[in-house]
Amino acid sequence: MKALRISTLIVLFISLWQFSTLAQPAGFNTLSDVHGLKTALATNAHRTKDISSDFAQTKHMKLLNDKVHSKGKFFYKQADKVRIEYTSPYQYLLVMSGGMIMVKENGKLSKVNTRNSQTMQAINRIMLDCMRGTVFENKDFSVKASHSAQQYLLTLTPISNSVKGLFKHIEVYINKSDLQVSKLVMTEQGGDYTEMNFSNKKLNTSISDALFSVR
Repeated sequence: MKALRISTLIVLFISLWQFSTLAQPAGFNTLSDVHGLKTALATNAHRTKDISSDFAQTKHMKLLNDKVHSKGKFFYKQADKVRIEYTSPYQYLLVMSGGMIMVKENGKLSKVNTRNSQTMQAINRIMLDCMRGTVFENKDFSVKASHSAQQYLLTLTPISNSVKGLFKHIEVYINKSDLQVSKLVMTEQGGDYTEMNFSNKKLNTSISDALFSVR
């Protein structure tokens, strides 16, 4: 199982360029009270026991000038469980739990112990940090915070060798209204990028642990 493929599928994500060359998105300005945002995210994450939502993903391929659309279901449970289930146009399941990354495709199950790979550890950590509100504490990235009237934008820049080769940058969009992640944009070194939008989000519905077990 290739690290790049897994990281693209989980989008982490969450998602990595140098600040000196970074163009700020239209409508966003540098956030002055970064400490206040850190505190608010940590408090909110502590209250968020689980999350379920739909997602729509678009993969933009530069060389082919094409887009690939997919959709599915997303689940998170405190403190280290993530399930990303693609339902259309294909079925694909990715689960992160207890330091393991499990992938099921065409009935075949693959498992990766993140403890055996620095790259897999980095991918696992950034996804969970986005959900737990601890992005600023991740030592694999530098983080720049900006904001608009409705959203915060965290731009992540890779500083560790384990993630520098994976992406060009990651953008995490967070709603000011509920401090939940609404969109992730992950740009690869070659210029391709993946955008993941979340909708129909539900919080603290007592999601079963069984969802994070793959057989």
